[in-house]
Amino acid sequence: MEARIAIVGGCDGDLSSLYQWLTGEDELRGHVRVARRPMRETDLGSAGDLLTVALSAGGAGSVLSSALITWLKTRRTSAKITVEAGNRSITLEIDTIRDATALLEQVLRADRDDADRSA
Repeated sequence: MEARIAIVGGCDGDLSSLYQWLTGEDELRGHVRVARRPMRETDLGSAGDLLTVALSAGGAGSVLSSALITWLKTRRTSAKITVEAGNRSITLEIDTIRDATALLEQVLRADRDDADRSA
């Protein structure tokens, strides 16, 4: 499964900061990369960059969830993070972060659960 992470608002260096934060996690090292976000019909201007994280079945989703929440808590900006996995997504904000842990893990678990049901 692959999770796609986009940052809305915040500072210019936030994506780079998040990339460094995530690659600092042993379980995620080598699984995080920067990619171009595809243009959508509603987008104005150019598409931005996003991070993609390849998640294995061994609990990398929980590590990613914890790392994202901790990174957001350290921010002093109004950045929002949108995480997509499969056909589910969640947007995290500093103000709502304490309520988001379970939801984020549910989004990151979605494709794995769907694959288990179809097997």
